[in-house]
Formats: sequence, structure tokens, C-alpha cells
Amino acid sequence: MRNLISPSQSNAPINQAISYSSMRSKKILIVDTEQECSSELASFLTEEGFEVTILTDGLSGLEEVCYHEYHAMLFDINIPSLNGFELLRKMRPHNQTPAVIISQRNDVFDRVYALEIGADDYIQKPVNPREILARINAISRRISHGQQNGHPQDIEKNELRLCIGKREAFIVGNQINLTGYEFSVLQFLMVHAGEIMSKDRINEHVNGRAALYNERSIDMHISNIRKKIAAHSSDQKIKTVRGAGYVFLG
Repeated sequence: MRNLISPSQSNAPINQAISYSSMRSKKILIVDTEQECSSELASFLTEEGFEVTILTDGLSGLEEVCYHEYHAMLFDINIPSLNGFELLRKMRPHNQTPAVIISQRNDVFDRVYALEIGADDYIQKPVNPREILARINAISRRISHGQQNGHPQDIEKNELRLCIGKREAFIVGNQINLTGYEFSVLQFLMVHAGEIMSKDRINEHVNGRAALYNERSIDMHISNIRKKIAAHSSDQKIKTVRGAGYVFLG
């Protein structure tokens, strides 16, 4: 089942809808079987100027992300053919589009696993459309921040090189596949190499808010970054400073 809701169908002004519909960065993919949830969310996002595609099974979602580019994707876990975890895991080696898991499940294991396999965030249902929009806007700010001034400079420190414009990362000549969230975290740490960055500061930069009490998402993303770096270098790049945060060793 494929349901495409374009901005021209919303209550937004026509001139705004036209300008948004021509922008690839305003396309959102939702893969979810709960029609009421996805339709409400799609209607809200459409009114905000996004073009929304709704699919209801994992295989269709995987095929869609292989042939079309999106600004962000929202996956439920409990979808047929491929569940949300499998969909994310299969697409991640080739597609770094920001992805958010939305689910009624609130198990810590699910949250940790989602982050480990490349999710940028995990939101429990029932979702608040405005919260989803805020998360999407945070993703937009992260990406646009690295693309300002047309010709952003690369960052190169301690065997790592970040191509800011292309949002690509390399270590000793080998490309490492970082998610959008991971790239933003690593970029922030490298820009402030040698300085201890608290989880609050990292979270404020990446998400536009301080870390929630007992939140482990930053820890999990940094763990993922370390694993990807370790595949090509045994030298420590990011040091944990107990009770204070993290520091990139420049």
C-alpha cells in the first residue's frame, strides 16, 4: 500500500506548497501499519510544507529507500515482511538518511538496539506531531550547519578527515559509514578537539536541547562511532572523562 500526500493537498498557501514540493529535502517517508497514527502525522507534516510518502510494510520501505532520496524517515518496529529493525539494519550500509524509530514499545533494549544499528532517535507512541517536527527540524539544522557558506572546509585531525559539504568521514583513507547523527556528534567533538564536551553540550548542539535525565543516546552514538573507527585504527580517538563528558584527542 502506497499513500502519497503532497503539499498541494494541504491547507498551506499554494505558493508555499509549490516551493516546498520542488525540494528533495522536504520529503518524509513513514513506514507504519497504524493508519490513524500515520495519517494524522502525515496531515500535520503536509500542512508544514513536507511531501509525505506512507508505506505499510518493510520490504516496500527497503525498495523505496533504494530508489528515492528522503530528508528523513520514520519507521515503526511492528511492520510486516521486514520489521523496523530489520529494515533499518539492511538499509544502513548504503543509506545514511536520518531515521527515527516510532513505536509503542518502551523497552530499554529496543531503544539501545535501535541506536546501535543506526537509528538517529527513538520516540514512543503515541507520537506528538509537533515533537516529530521538532526532531526533523533539528536534523535540518545539523545538516545545514555543515553546508553553510557554500564551500565548507574539511576537518582533519588524528587520522580522521570529515568532508563537511558531502557529510562523509574517512580514517587513514578508508571511508566510514556514519549516520547523520553520528557525523554531527563527531564533527562537534573534532571542532572542539582537546576540550571536554559534556553530554548536555553535545545534545544541545545536535538536538537543540539538553540531555534528558538518565538519557543514554549520546553514549550509544559515541560507542557506535568508536566501533566504526576501530575497524581501521587501534588508536584511541575519543576519550571518556568520567562524570564530565567526552574529549576528542587531537
